[in-house]
Amino acid sequence: MAFDHAWPSTKGNEIVTGRISGELKAELARIEAPLAMAGFLIGEVHVVDEGSWGRLDALIEGTESSGKLQIHLGKKGRVSIVPQGCAALAIARVLADAGHETTAPNPARTRPGESSEPTRAAPLRRPKVAGKPGEFVVDCSKFGGALIGPTEWRGVVFTDSGDWREVFRSALYPKGHNNLGEFLAIVDACRRLERGEQKCAVLLSDSKTALSWFRNGKMKTTIDIDGACDRAFAAAVSDARDWLKAADRPKWCAMMARWDTSVRGENPADFGRK
Repeated sequence: MAFDHAWPSTKGNEIVTGRISGELKAELARIEAPLAMAGFLIGEVHVVDEGSWGRLDALIEGTESSGKLQIHLGKKGRVSIVPQGCAALAIARVLADAGHETTAPNPARTRPGESSEPTRAAPLRRPKVAGKPGEFVVDCSKFGGALIGPTEWRGVVFTDSGDWREVFRSALYPKGHNNLGEFLAIVDACRRLERGEQKCAVLLSDSKTALSWFRNGKMKTTIDIDGACDRAFAAAVSDARDWLKAADRPKWCAMMARWDTSVRGENPADFGRK
């Protein structure tokens, strides 16, 4: 694909065209094609070249939403691609599908009245850990190191054919919390068992906190869920609380166990985004 952009590169007030600028431009050129195929076009580009490190900022225009992409090149040669803005999660998904690793996206906040429906951000890795027939395993994924961030959960079962199969996956909430997501994953699984949508011999989670909350019938969190999380995630937490009050907890607790990663390896429901 033709690649024709203006490349202003600054160091102080001087125009420079050093090695860092070239590597940043090459990295952007490498990811331009999958973005374009998904409907994202690269707009204005700005490069900061400091000789031993640099950063490239590019505006991204999509058919439905726009965003920004930062490419960082550290002193040790490490490249980080950071999607930002309203289209951050969609951009991250496109790049992940094309085999390009990104750091945690930084989606823009949803204004009141706007849709909070997010886009999935990364493909799932096929777990290679061994399982046992009848095992139903859940896990949660939250992007980034911040306390609150894009969050989703899912459940997988070990099939008679000897592999893990995803049987449910939540929406991707822009502003969720990991422990709360782990708890919601357990509740989600139990409700599916209750409705007869799924069967299992044992339900597993690797979260001690979430299992404890469920067994005690109460979430012990200091998070201001309504204030810190998005409305859809807060509503999911509220709905789970209401269900738990009337649930036959002894029945579900009797079939629960902890997935011990130190013994069995990675949780097969893990999203592979660490």
